[in-house]
Amino acid sequence: MRLLAGFGKRHVYLALGFGLVVQLAHSTYALLGKEDLHAVPMLAWAVLFFFLALIGLGCAVAIDNLLGDSAPTGTRLVLAMVAAAIVTTLAVEMLFYLVPQGVILAIEGHEKAPFVSDFHRIAFRFTTSAGWSLMLVALYMMLQASRRASERLHEMQLAALTAERAVLEGDLRAIQARVDPDLLFDTLLAVDRAYATSTRSGEEALDDLIGFLRAAAKATSPACASA
Repeated sequence: MRLLAGFGKRHVYLALGFGLVVQLAHSTYALLGKEDLHAVPMLAWAVLFFFLALIGLGCAVAIDNLLGDSAPTGTRLVLAMVAAAIVTTLAVEMLFYLVPQGVILAIEGHEKAPFVSDFHRIAFRFTTSAGWSLMLVALYMMLQASRRASERLHEMQLAALTAERAVLEGDLRAIQARVDPDLLFDTLLAVDRAYATSTRSGEEALDDLIGFLRAAAKATSPACASA
């Protein structure tokens, strides 16, 4: 079983929307704090949030595929959140390690990182990642539960339609077995000739035919007789 089976466009759209919302919230917070906003850092953070959201959703999909319905929703939520926090923290650490220091300073907007040690920095990024991962994974779980419920409802409706069709086909075969096709054909011709004579005669002949068919169906299916 592939870990990322089912990962598709809807996850990309969800990550994009989540990244834009997070960036909008950060920009609003900066404006309230009367901080200067610059286009390049904002764009860089928006792209970073988008890719981090993709990673978080990938972790949620992987946990969902590994555990499935065998584990409670709460367990899958916690495991997906922890996995997303760990992977995204490692991704950010690797990114900041590979990117030149000047670019990092331009993105972060300050000259000196406010961390007393490497452990402090990693712990801060892990807890931050865990916070937004919890929101993102919870949203994913809600959408996934709704999608699964819709699929189960659709399957039940298809099963009901299939069963109803089987019953109707059985009733039709039973009626066909009780009614001689040649007799039915001759009767329809008689109804047609009666209509050619007069509308009233045709209606009477048609009523007689309907009564005959109902009588034939009555012994086969009470539901058909009451229809």
